[in-house]
Amino acid sequence: MHETVVNALSTYPILTLFVVIGLGYLLGEISFFGFRFGIVGVLFVGLAVGSLSPAIALPEIVSTLGLIMFIYTIGIQSGPGFFDSFRKRGVRDTALTLGVLIFGAVITFAIAFPLQLGGPRTAGLYAGALTNTPALAAVRERLREHGKAGGMAEDALRTLTDEPVVSYSLAYPFGVIGLLICFQVMRRVWRVEFTPDDRGPEIRVRDFSVRNPAVIGRTIAEVLQPHKDLGFVVSRIRKDGRSDIARSDVRLSAGDIVAVVGEDDALERAEQIFGEPSSEQIERDRSHLDYRRVFVSSENVVGKRIRDLQLEDRYTATITRVKRGDVDVVPAPNARLEYGDRVRVLTRRENFEAISRLFGDSIKGQAETDFGSVAIGMVIGVMVGLLPIPLGNTTIRLGLAGGPLLVALILGKLERSGRVTWIIPISANLTLRQIGLLFFLAGVGTKAGYQFSQTLRANGWQMLVAGAVVTFAVTMVTMIVGYKWLKMPFESVMGVVSGIHTQPAALAYASKATNSEAPNVAYAGVYPVAMIAKILLAQLLT
Repeated sequence: MHETVVNALSTYPILTLFVVIGLGYLLGEISFFGFRFGIVGVLFVGLAVGSLSPAIALPEIVSTLGLIMFIYTIGIQSGPGFFDSFRKRGVRDTALTLGVLIFGAVITFAIAFPLQLGGPRTAGLYAGALTNTPALAAVRERLREHGKAGGMAEDALRTLTDEPVVSYSLAYPFGVIGLLICFQVMRRVWRVEFTPDDRGPEIRVRDFSVRNPAVIGRTIAEVLQPHKDLGFVVSRIRKDGRSDIARSDVRLSAGDIVAVVGEDDALERAEQIFGEPSSEQIERDRSHLDYRRVFVSSENVVGKRIRDLQLEDRYTATITRVKRGDVDVVPAPNARLEYGDRVRVLTRRENFEAISRLFGDSIKGQAETDFGSVAIGMVIGVMVGLLPIPLGNTTIRLGLAGGPLLVALILGKLERSGRVTWIIPISANLTLRQIGLLFFLAGVGTKAGYQFSQTLRANGWQMLVAGAVVTFAVTMVTMIVGYKWLKMPFESVMGVVSGIHTQPAALAYASKATNSEAPNVAYAGVYPVAMIAKILLAQLLT
């Protein structure tokens, strides 16, 4: 029976892939004392299946492709938030990252010295406990270079470069499990309740009576033009008892009522501009004007700025809100529309059909994306990751995770380059992200399973415990310093910890548990620094 199963799984990798994914999902849904592994169950099933035979390991391309898809989609989604966050908290997060990684290297050396593990196994232990394959690759390359320089025979050289792999394979699985345990335990100890902020601040409508002498007699465009980043839209105006669209060329008179859409701080700015709040609520009168939500799915409007659509002149209409994913925002005139956006258009009822035709109003827009630009972005990311970066007497590479992440963050911030759209609709992004993560976990698990089980049976308990100590020490110090001392939100702490460990599986758990983009933004903020620091520190430990 065992031989039959091994033959089937090793002969048909596609069968192995879906068996691991299917059983992994089932395992992830099982509750262990109130704790569920979720999608990370795929990794553990992969380890179990891979332990049956080394021939079962999925081709390397499966985990590589999955990692690139997962990292790239995170970068595209997190780009705008990452750069805003980095300007505010970049130095703090970088200092925390470097501090705990150096602390982790010291702890690793302190544990390895009495165990007489030797430099190669110590470096592998560090890379495995902090789940960083590029660091392991850098260690092996450094050992190979030193061995060749010393005239070492090929067999001895192969044995030397396999040394860090042994300790890495033992420490890596608990490097993942340990993070998840710490997340769950500390959440209960600190009694953290997640309050997702993905929907952003609440958008309101407030009416103002025009009383400011400085704006009376001027058009709405003339009044608003000097101000930047208003954050609100003037949707309606009532003049002489009649409500209409607040066209940019309408001149304001004393006593006019304007309806303004925006967040609270933006509405305060509107009050300073127009005058005093009004008790009238002209937005409730829908007899003449009404609004409609429509999906952006027409290629004729995708990528265009709102002001270029000339809605006022063509349809006597205005866009008051844009919903991208779960977030409602008040759009600026130069904001570009993308596939999957859902816009709230204020116009006359007789224009509804024309507005629907203009925007397309098809739910398919939520899933449509330019896969040509996605492929180009990934290619650029891979090329950047493979570029050698001189560093003293050696070179490092960002790798197939760091390169795509860095490029995706930049492209996500740019959103577009001419006619090329870099951003991906939320639904399509999440689908690609999920598929990528499944492939990555299944590939890594099946590949590491056999060596892990064999080493564990032989004499691996010491290194297993040592790796667990390093993982717990680094994770707990990061969480305590971040949450208790630096007063970071727990969602962001989970993202920082995942980034310091450069661990996509932990990030996936954090994102799903919090239902927030905060872990993704924090992860992207520390990932590049953590990647480079671990590559250097692991080589020092050899």
